Amino acid sequence: MSFEKWMSHISIEVGSILQELSPIPNAHLVTRTTGRAVRAVIEDRLCNIQAPVLSYIDFSEIGVMDFSCADEVVARLLVRFVDTSRPREIFFILKGLSPSHLEPLSEVLQRQKILAIHQNSSGSVELLGSVSPAESKVWDFMENNRVVSKKEITSAFVEEDQRAWARLVHQRVIFQEINEDRYHSLGSLVGDAGK
Repeated sequence: MSFEKWMSHISIEVGSILQELSPIPNAHLVTRTTGRAVRAVIEDRLCNIQAPVLSYIDFSEIGVMDFSCADEVVARLLVRFVDTSRPREIFFILKGLSPSHLEPLSEVLQRQKILAIHQNSSGSVELLGSVSPAESKVWDFMENNRVVSKKEITSAFVEEDQRAWARLVHQRVIFQEINEDRYHSLGSLVGDAGK
């Protein structure tokens, strides 16, 4: 089945947003005020898309990202869409993160106890944030199997692993088909979107 059956997708380039917001060319994502303004533009663009949506947030044009912008642009955006009162069904893939971006981002994600998915330059995905060993085990299972039923989850894992699976679904790094009992790794959707 193709990716388009479940959701649409959008790619948002953070560097372009930064250029739109400032008359002076700047490739650095610094200050909380800047991060808040960038997040507002991202949220506005997401409100105009039919849900569910797989949203690629691309940081490849960003030179420096400080802790306050990692918090404002990524963590607060993710927290808003993890919440059960979220405005739309949106799943996020972060792209174009350099090692210097990963340091502040990882710390912010761990502090907020949220998870994110990063697609690296080779196209593979990795889980970022505060990941327990059980969550890592379930994540690997999902990425290797790509699509599983709830029955497969309950038969493959002990109770602790099932709690980890529930957290990954809640954190929106695993996608549940609408009105169906099947779950997809976001890595499988990334692969389908690229086809």
